[in-house]
Amino acid sequence: MTHLDTLSERYLHLVKGPVSSDNYAGSDVRFSEEFEALEAQLNSERSVLKSVNVDWLKVREESESILRDQSRDLRVACWLTWALYKVEAFPGLLAGMGMLRYLCEYHWSALHPVKHRTRIAAFAWLLPRLDKVLVDDVSMKQQFSLFQRLSGHLEALDGLLRQHLGDDAPLILPTCRRLARMLQAASQDESKPMTIAAQVKEVATQLFSQSSVDNEKDARKALNTQQDITQSLCAWWLKQKATDVRALRLNRTVIWLTLDAVPVSNAERITAIRGLPIDRLNQYKERFEQSKYADLIVDLELSIARSPFWFDGQRMVWESLQALNADLSMREVEVQFALFLQRVPGIAELRFHDGVPFADDATQIWISTHVMPHVISAQPELVQDNTDVQPAWNVVLNEMIQRLHKDGLKSVVKELTLQLKDAKSERERFFWQFSIARICLRAKKYDLARVQLELLDQQLESEGLETWESEVFLEISRLLYNCHEKLPSDQTSRASKDKIYRRLCKYDVETVLNKT
Repeated sequence: MTHLDTLSERYLHLVKGPVSSDNYAGSDVRFSEEFEALEAQLNSERSVLKSVNVDWLKVREESESILRDQSRDLRVACWLTWALYKVEAFPGLLAGMGMLRYLCEYHWSALHPVKHRTRIAAFAWLLPRLDKVLVDDVSMKQQFSLFQRLSGHLEALDGLLRQHLGDDAPLILPTCRRLARMLQAASQDESKPMTIAAQVKEVATQLFSQSSVDNEKDARKALNTQQDITQSLCAWWLKQKATDVRALRLNRTVIWLTLDAVPVSNAERITAIRGLPIDRLNQYKERFEQSKYADLIVDLELSIARSPFWFDGQRMVWESLQALNADLSMREVEVQFALFLQRVPGIAELRFHDGVPFADDATQIWISTHVMPHVISAQPELVQDNTDVQPAWNVVLNEMIQRLHKDGLKSVVKELTLQLKDAKSERERFFWQFSIARICLRAKKYDLARVQLELLDQQLESEGLETWESEVFLEISRLLYNCHEKLPSDQTSRASKDKIYRRLCKYDVETVLNKT
């Protein structure tokens, strides 16, 4: 018998037998010390003091004690159901709902409290909490049978309450329908469910049977075991709630723990590392388009753990979290990824063995606009103005930076090009062209940015304007040097880079020192 079945059987057994030999439901315990203590514990959930937390394990134990020894009280049964969810997750919720169904189906007339209004209030306390956990960020496919049984309990309970209470019955039907839709969507995925509990048990056995770590071989073995159990644990957490910040943080901590150097690559930045199969990538894209975000996150996180250089997966997880309105989880992905990229600079520019980039164009834009701002200061304005009024090209450029991830590079370049065509002077044209170069750089299109920056640099020099626009001249030099550092080098580019380097040594030695 599985843990799921054992739990459900335990709580059915709790309420099947009578409280005493001559009284199934016992007495009303509303004013007993035990009931009031339990109620006070639950009231702390609404406390304005952030440090006050409900001890759900204690609520579970005290509720069990009351139901077993004193009273079959629907209020206590509802509290126990929610405590079971908080302690045992969805298997606990299933056990609690099965218990409530049994009480309402076979002993409705004998239960406490007697007043229908008070019974309705008990369910009114529980149902909004159910609504908050039976949402789209729950992974269905890996615990499909559990949710099928839970759906059956909810539908039966809805019918029983309408039978007993008529029009005053609590509204369970919307929750039933939403759960049915979620089950239908999950049933379309033909992949077999993972036996997560079995994986955790197996790896945990290995973990706790390990001897002490005395050498490098033992250390590697222990680390591999930790990585295995982390995958299973994170999958379990995400299966309960696909936006669980703990899982997102732990998975990234472990997979990047030993990655401190850029993999070996050739002049084209191609490594010997293999990426994900194309059919799996297409499957992930298809499931995202079908809005199967919760189940997708579980599988994406597993692929990320097995292929830590597949940075497109980081973006896909972030986009799935965005679709679920999980702002804190999105930020967790951003910050963890930013810290890794800061620790191993240049790694996002590399490619897999077949030339496919670690991070495609969309991912590069996402890195620039959402990830790296966590660890680097914002880029300076194009023109440092003593007034509060910024030139039009700066204002529009900042707007385009905000739109870059959502609309893509082509769209924002098109907007800047329209502004360029409407320019009324050569100076305006120059700065609009500079804005285009900067947005290309922000999108990590270093080759495009380099060509445009070189043309602007030549224009300033040919017209002798480098002394008139000295700040812009230096800014172009800095950005151009950055482009050379990001791109593969050849004889021509090395000569150009050396020229810029000498210029910076003369006019901006601080930048040179920061790079050395």
